Amino acid sequence: MRYCGARMLRRASMLALLAILGCRHTPLGRLTYTAMPSKSEGRSMRYGLYTPPGWDRVTPLPLVILLHGAGDDETGADRRSVVGAIDAAIEAGTLRPFIMVAPDGDNGFWVNWHDGSHHYRDWVLNEVVPDVRAKHPTIPGAEGLHLVGVSMGGGGGLQMWLAEPSRFASATILSAPILNERDTRAFLRRFMSPRAIEHVFGPPGSGAGVDPYVALAGPEATGGSRLLFGAARQDIGGLLASNRRFHEHLAAREVPHRFVTFAGKHRWDAWGPMFVFGLCLQTDPQCPMATPPGYSLVGSPDSAAPGGARGRRGER
Repeated sequence: MRYCGARMLRRASMLALLAILGCRHTPLGRLTYTAMPSKSEGRSMRYGLYTPPGWDRVTPLPLVILLHGAGDDETGADRRSVVGAIDAAIEAGTLRPFIMVAPDGDNGFWVNWHDGSHHYRDWVLNEVVPDVRAKHPTIPGAEGLHLVGVSMGGGGGLQMWLAEPSRFASATILSAPILNERDTRAFLRRFMSPRAIEHVFGPPGSGAGVDPYVALAGPEATGGSRLLFGAARQDIGGLLASNRRFHEHLAAREVPHRFVTFAGKHRWDAWGPMFVFGLCLQTDPQCPMATPPGYSLVGSPDSAAPGGARGRRGER
């Protein structure tokens, strides 16, 4: 049986967290899976691939990268609550079709580790994305590349996006702790030893990683990429509050973004419908979807002001 936890993160508290989130499920079989030798990781790695219903396999489509959370792997999204919801929205014409790749990232935070032992960011951007683009017709360049991350994948996805936002058309960050460097380390100490944190992120103040509060300090910081983030109304402790504080930080500095609060808990059955809504907003300037019941949306892609002073969609 495949072990769900990362090698470095075997403390009892992390195992308890994985038990809460759930690390085993039976994949639906909607994704197809590829194993490939990874130069970045020095071992065989896998990714799952979603292609939309009715696609002619000739028309270039946007590519969405989905980064899973702790305790999951490349099969995490292969469930009816996620791909079933995406299929239904595409077939109904409310969501534009896209290809989605879901790499395996262990519990490695989707970053290149400070100690050099893992290179998850390189695996995704330098190996997975080129492999998918070589095998399938996709829209080239930044406008054809979207990033989605949940939980740990949201935190790692935010780091991936902050390092080079202009590389992506959009980033959608869900149920992630969005904190400054000091508070991020304090949050991680609930699940990891200080030594393990230093293996991944380096010692405090080392500059390994991007502080989102520092990086996003003005309207030009997003590099033209669209940022959407938020958490579930019943998310695990502190996540919604941290996302709301970050929204207030960005709004005060007129950094373009959208902040969403969505229905549900820290689970795939809440993230699935949010993927549909979020990707409609991120991939289609004329997204036809109304804000779902139990959701609230603040801001716009071209204005950070609550209510979207310059945007088409304000708080709804």
